Amino acid sequence: MKLLKLSLITLVMLILPVLSSAQEENSYQTYWIHEDRVKPGMTDEYEQIAKDLVAACKEHNVQETRWLTLALNDNSYLYVTPINSFAELDKTGFETLSEKMGADKLNALFARFNSTYDEHGDYIVYLNKNLSYMPDGVSQTIEGQNYRTMYYNYVTPENNKGFVETMKKMKAAFEKNNSKIHYRVYKTGFGVMGTYYMIAVAAENNLDSAKKGDENWKAMKDDFEPLLKEMSKYTWKTDEKRGWMREDLGYMPAK
Repeated sequence: MKLLKLSLITLVMLILPVLSSAQEENSYQTYWIHEDRVKPGMTDEYEQIAKDLVAACKEHNVQETRWLTLALNDNSYLYVTPINSFAELDKTGFETLSEKMGADKLNALFARFNSTYDEHGDYIVYLNKNLSYMPDGVSQTIEGQNYRTMYYNYVTPENNKGFVETMKKMKAAFEKNNSKIHYRVYKTGFGVMGTYYMIAVAAENNLDSAKKGDENWKAMKDDFEPLLKEMSKYTWKTDEKRGWMREDLGYMPAK
């Protein structure tokens, strides 16, 4: 146990300078993700509990936490909170709520979640602004476009550099063709075994996503197709998920 604690302390000490440097350069944003893998038969009950938590935060004007919520087609829910340092992970985020509604009531509220899933956990991802393509400014939320298609590209350490270089070429190709499809690139961090780059694309709905994809392919196929093949050389597995940003399950403090 002593060796484990020392190893964890060493790991955090190694990560913190990287995190601080990345934030200072303003080319990365760090996000703390909490993921709940909800039982299919418990979806309605789970969402009601999540709404009750949001309502409680609004009622008591909780200021020390906020999150965006993404519901995926595999029935997992991602709660996304921006952080500036790992020290923020030590904060509960619900201290005010516990004081105002009472610790017993808050604990009872969270206990209601337990029967709705068998797996849940936390990890870190980094939004890479330099690899992302959003000409009007990088943002997670786009008005009127709450639908998300997410492409997961798993890479090994030896292929990481090659994949990044290809993503730079990809962004240049999108800029050259003034593509109407905008995307954000995230890389996994602490708490995730292995490495993947996730490319998130926003649209109004599934139909709008497909239409934009077809139009983009026709407009830049000559540039796009060879780069997709190049990307495939550096990935050992790919995956695709779809979902919706759920504003009713997210929380932003009132100003």
